[in-house]
Amino acid sequence: MSQVLLSNTATTQITDEDIRRPVDGFVAAVNAGDMDAAIAYLADDAVHHGRISNYRPEGVKVLFNLLRGVLPDLRLDIRDVRIEGNRVISRVVGSGTHTGSYLGKAATGRPIVWETVDIATVAPGGNGSSSTIVERYWDVFADPYAWNEIGFIPAIMC
Repeated sequence: MSQVLLSNTATTQITDEDIRRPVDGFVAAVNAGDMDAAIAYLADDAVHHGRISNYRPEGVKVLFNLLRGVLPDLRLDIRDVRIEGNRVISRVVGSGTHTGSYLGKAATGRPIVWETVDIATVAPGGNGSSSTIVERYWDVFADPYAWNEIGFIPAIMC
Protein backbone atom coordinates (compact mmCIF):
# COMPACT_ATOMS: atom_id res chain seq x y z
CA MET A 1 0.00 0.00 0.00
CA SER A 2 1.30 3.47 -0.67
CA GLN A 3 0.31 6.88 0.56
CA VAL A 4 0.45 10.25 -1.06
CA LEU A 5 1.90 12.99 1.09
CA LEU A 6 1.24 16.54 0.01
CA SER A 7 3.48 19.51 0.66
CA ASN A 8 3.42 23.10 -0.54
CA THR A 9 5.63 22.33 -3.51
CA ALA A 10 5.33 18.66 -4.42
CA THR A 11 3.48 15.42 -4.04
CA THR A 12 5.53 12.54 -2.64
CA GLN A 13 4.65 8.88 -3.01
CA ILE A 14 5.70 6.92 0.08
CA THR A 15 5.22 3.20 0.58
CA ASP A 16 4.69 1.13 3.71
CA GLU A 17 8.22 -0.19 3.13
CA ASP A 18 9.54 3.40 3.31
CA ILE A 19 7.67 3.93 6.60
CA ARG A 20 8.88 0.61 8.07
CA ARG A 21 12.53 0.87 6.95
CA PRO A 22 13.88 2.97 9.87
CA VAL A 23 12.19 0.71 12.43
CA ASP A 24 13.73 -2.42 10.88
CA GLY A 25 17.08 -0.64 10.50
CA PHE A 26 17.14 0.48 14.13
CA VAL A 27 16.47 -3.07 15.36
CA ALA A 28 19.07 -4.59 13.01
CA ALA A 29 21.69 -2.09 14.20
CA VAL A 30 20.90 -2.80 17.88
CA ASN A 31 21.21 -6.52 17.17
CA ALA A 32 24.60 -5.89 15.56
CA GLY A 33 25.70 -3.90 18.62
CA ASP A 34 26.13 -0.73 16.53
CA MET A 35 24.34 1.98 18.48
CA ASP A 36 25.76 4.76 16.29
CA ALA A 37 24.05 3.14 13.30
CA ALA A 38 20.86 2.61 15.33
CA ILE A 39 20.75 6.26 16.36
CA ALA A 40 21.17 7.30 12.72
CA TYR A 41 17.61 6.02 12.16
CA LEU A 42 16.29 8.60 14.65
CA ALA A 43 15.63 12.22 13.78
CA ASP A 44 17.96 14.60 15.62
CA ASP A 45 15.06 15.82 17.78
CA ALA A 46 13.33 12.43 18.11
CA VAL A 47 11.69 11.58 21.43
CA HIS A 48 11.64 8.05 22.86
CA HIS A 49 8.89 7.80 25.47
CA GLY A 50 9.66 5.24 28.18
CA ARG A 51 8.00 4.22 31.40
CA ILE A 52 10.17 6.44 33.60
CA SER A 53 11.46 9.15 31.30
CA ASN A 54 11.57 10.53 27.79
CA TYR A 55 14.86 10.24 25.92
CA ARG A 56 16.44 12.06 23.02
CA PRO A 57 18.72 10.06 20.67
CA GLU A 58 21.78 10.22 22.95
CA GLY A 59 19.66 8.97 25.85
CA VAL A 60 18.38 6.11 23.70
CA LYS A 61 22.01 5.24 22.97
CA VAL A 62 22.83 5.20 26.70
CA LEU A 63 19.73 3.08 27.44
CA PHE A 64 20.54 0.42 24.85
CA ASN A 65 24.25 0.38 25.74
CA LEU A 66 23.18 -0.25 29.35
CA LEU A 67 20.91 -3.07 28.21
CA ARG A 68 23.72 -4.58 26.10
CA GLY A 69 26.00 -4.41 29.15
CA VAL A 70 23.56 -6.57 31.11
CA LEU A 71 22.66 -8.79 28.14
CA PRO A 72 25.67 -8.77 25.77
CA ASP A 73 23.94 -11.18 23.38
CA LEU A 74 20.84 -8.96 23.23
CA ARG A 75 18.54 -9.81 20.36
CA LEU A 76 15.37 -7.98 19.34
CA ASP A 77 12.96 -9.72 16.98
CA ILE A 78 10.02 -7.96 15.35
CA ARG A 79 7.17 -10.45 15.36
CA ASP A 80 4.11 -8.52 14.17
CA VAL A 81 3.86 -5.21 12.35
CA ARG A 82 0.97 -2.94 11.52
CA ILE A 83 1.38 0.28 9.59
CA GLU A 84 -1.19 3.04 10.02
CA GLY A 85 -0.34 6.17 8.10
CA ASN A 86 3.15 7.15 9.22
CA ARG A 87 3.06 4.97 12.36
CA VAL A 88 4.64 1.55 12.69
CA ILE A 89 3.21 -0.59 15.48
CA SER A 90 5.33 -3.64 16.24
CA ARG A 91 5.30 -6.50 18.73
CA VAL A 92 8.94 -7.03 19.66
CA VAL A 93 10.44 -9.99 21.51
CA GLY A 94 13.73 -9.30 23.26
CA SER A 95 16.11 -11.96 24.51
CA GLY A 96 19.58 -12.31 25.94
CA THR A 97 21.67 -13.96 28.61
CA HIS A 98 22.21 -12.17 31.92
CA THR A 99 26.02 -12.13 31.91
CA GLY A 100 26.56 -8.52 32.99
CA SER A 101 25.98 -7.00 36.41
CA TYR A 102 23.25 -4.42 36.90
CA LEU A 103 22.43 -2.22 39.89
CA GLY A 104 25.04 -4.08 41.93
CA LYS A 105 23.51 -7.50 41.22
CA ALA A 106 25.93 -10.08 39.89
CA ALA A 107 25.19 -11.84 36.61
CA THR A 108 23.14 -15.03 36.89
CA GLY A 109 24.04 -16.52 33.51
CA ARG A 110 20.34 -17.16 32.98
CA PRO A 111 18.43 -16.43 29.77
CA ILE A 112 15.76 -13.77 29.70
CA VAL A 113 12.95 -13.25 27.18
CA TRP A 114 10.38 -10.47 27.18
CA GLU A 115 7.82 -8.80 24.94
CA THR A 116 7.08 -5.17 24.32
CA VAL A 117 5.11 -3.06 21.87
CA ASP A 118 6.89 -0.39 19.82
CA ILE A 119 4.87 2.47 18.35
CA ALA A 120 7.07 4.56 16.10
CA THR A 121 6.07 7.66 14.18
CA VAL A 122 8.14 8.06 11.04
CA ALA A 123 8.81 11.18 9.00
CA PRO A 124 9.44 10.59 5.33
CA GLY A 125 12.74 11.80 3.96
CA GLY A 126 12.84 14.63 1.51
CA ASN A 127 15.15 15.32 -1.42
CA GLY A 128 16.41 11.74 -1.47
CA SER A 129 17.08 11.46 2.26
CA SER A 130 15.91 8.48 4.29
CA SER A 131 12.85 8.31 6.50
CA THR A 132 13.57 8.70 10.22
CA ILE A 133 11.83 7.89 13.48
CA VAL A 134 10.60 11.12 15.07
CA GLU A 135 8.71 9.73 18.06
CA ARG A 136 8.57 6.34 19.72
CA TYR A 137 6.58 4.79 22.53
CA TRP A 138 8.58 1.78 23.59
CA ASP A 139 9.47 0.41 26.98
CA VAL A 140 12.23 -2.15 26.52
CA PHE A 141 11.91 -3.11 30.20
CA ALA A 142 8.15 -3.65 29.99
CA ASP A 143 7.87 -7.26 31.17
CA PRO A 144 8.53 -7.52 34.94
CA TYR A 145 8.05 -11.30 34.92
CA ALA A 146 11.08 -11.75 32.66
CA TRP A 147 13.27 -9.60 34.91
CA ASN A 148 11.99 -11.47 37.94
CA GLU A 149 13.18 -14.68 36.28
CA ILE A 150 16.80 -13.57 36.65
CA GLY A 151 16.30 -12.57 40.24
CA PHE A 152 15.43 -8.90 40.31
CA ILE A 153 13.08 -6.21 39.19
CA PRO A 154 15.25 -3.26 38.11
CA ALA A 155 14.72 0.14 39.67
CA ILE A 156 13.77 1.45 36.24
CA MET A 157 10.52 -0.56 36.53
CA CYS A 158 9.33 1.04 39.78
